[in-house]
Amino acid sequence: MAQSMKSLRLMAAASIAAVFGSLASAEAQVVRAPLTDGFSRTSSIAVTVDEMLGTSKERKADEPILGPGYPDLWIAEVQYKPIRLMRLELTDPKTGNVQKELIRYMVYRVIRRDYTELAGGDRAGLEKKLADPELDPSNVLDPEPLMPLQMPRFMLETQDNGGKVLQTYTDELSVEIQNAVFAREMGRRGSNLKLLNSVEAISEIGEPIPSSDPDALLKAFYGVAVWRNVDPKADFLRVTMSGFTNAYRISGAADDRTIEEKVIVQKFQRPGDEFLQDEQELKLVDDEDVDGDKKIDIRYPMWTYRPKNVKLDIRDLDTVLRNARRETEQSPEN
Repeated sequence: MAQSMKSLRLMAAASIAAVFGSLASAEAQVVRAPLTDGFSRTSSIAVTVDEMLGTSKERKADEPILGPGYPDLWIAEVQYKPIRLMRLELTDPKTGNVQKELIRYMVYRVIRRDYTELAGGDRAGLEKKLADPELDPSNVLDPEPLMPLQMPRFMLETQDNGGKVLQTYTDELSVEIQNAVFAREMGRRGSNLKLLNSVEAISEIGEPIPSSDPDALLKAFYGVAVWRNVDPKADFLRVTMSGFTNAYRISGAADDRTIEEKVIVQKFQRPGDEFLQDEQELKLVDDEDVDGDKKIDIRYPMWTYRPKNVKLDIRDLDTVLRNARRETEQSPEN
């Protein structure tokens, strides 16, 4: 029985993969809202079949664990403007002194999306296959007691010309800066909008907005990431955006695990020098890589996995999340 279930899972996984394989280059797979009002890049959404199968798929000991999988997996589209610089007179809350400061910020908006739309016209077929009872995991996880939360975080890293990370900055909270950015970026158009900081943006995950919804942008939430005291000599920067999906990856053995979260990465370059910094925006940049004799263009934003500094203490983690059956459960008597 166990072997039969395993075969059925493998067949179902291959069938689901075929749904995507036949549409690999189809425009119907792109789920994104139009770029307007200065928002120049969108993450769109990127979910593989393997990520959809998540913990319902049996995984070998040398394979990474992907989770949580359909239907618990969620993902959002993130659109953003380039990083901009602004000089402000800011009040020190401790001393009350006012001084000028050059800050960096990035305005973004978030739209929760339904990743099954990636299958285009075969979406119904994909959902049916993902909900197939033969794909039910051997080890069922406990349901989450609360609704999942979106918890946006923005990490800025300065880099040298070769990509080596020099310094890391986490986005900061400042109502004074937040209000100044709102006035500059939204103006009269923002009369019905609110620009959230990373704490205010923490909220329960809502219903996904269909790609066919003509008012998707009106249902987005808007936020701003702020960085202060960034090295003025830094010409190359990278921003990592987390908290816009609950996809994760676990690899390695029990005594040496790597836990990773799925994030969005964008690179920037600042023209000029440390002395002549004006209020211009930073340039969005892309990369080139080499595969054999071919150059490959790497366009940002890019969805990727980033290690998290966390420890997991879960009993029978490999047995449960790899969806492995115990030997006693595989015997004919059971």
